Amino acid sequence: MALSDYKTALVTGGSAGIGAATVRALCAAGITVYAAARRLERLEELAAETGCIPLVLDVLDTDKIYAELGDMDVDIVVNNAGLGRAFDGFETITPADIDLTIQTNVLAAMHVVRAVTPGMTARKRGHIVNIGSVAGLYPVNSIVYGASKGAVHLMSQNMRVELAGAGIRVTEVCPGRVGTEFFETAFADEAARKNFAEGYSILTPVDVANSIAFALDTPWHVNIGLIEMTPLEQHLGGGKITPVTR
Repeated sequence: MALSDYKTALVTGGSAGIGAATVRALCAAGITVYAAARRLERLEELAAETGCIPLVLDVLDTDKIYAELGDMDVDIVVNNAGLGRAFDGFETITPADIDLTIQTNVLAAMHVVRAVTPGMTARKRGHIVNIGSVAGLYPVNSIVYGASKGAVHLMSQNMRVELAGAGIRVTEVCPGRVGTEFFETAFADEAARKNFAEGYSILTPVDVANSIAFALDTPWHVNIGLIEMTPLEQHLGGGKITPVTR
């Protein structure tokens, strides 16, 4: 099932960043794309640019997810809506930040998949792309965000098992640092935000969208299960150790 064989797609978090870049890439490939997000004005601007179909959807509204997506005939779902909170430290994170991160990154993503998979199974055709993170694969300085993306990783792996024989492919894309609005909510401190995103050339949303298109465009018998991508200078799982003194 190459990309040219797909007809329709749904992209959550589709009004900005990786989501908007993915909408542009899929529309350019001739796919009818439903771009789902909360901000109508941005969706309308993207629709005027690309021809996508705007869908105002807050992924925290579970009832609306099923009402809007349950009967939607889509071949591709890009589960992109997500956020990170309180990268400044676990001790400063609020209970509301914990709830919002888990609800958005884990529960909402799971409800979106639950809403669309029955239709895909009935048609014996579909491709689910979950946007994870290297934070879900390696230890990082973000307990809550890392835990949420770790859940996305295992959700994606388990989907491959449970959906075997359903004609549905599952891909997880795990980027490192990407130049999006993510940093604006991840850090309360502007200096910390700036430091996190500077010092080397970080990924662009187009880089990630291109990797999604690659996974979608493989032959029907090929499933790209996991794409891990980072800026050249971003290294994970190592680094200088500072001894603890007492």
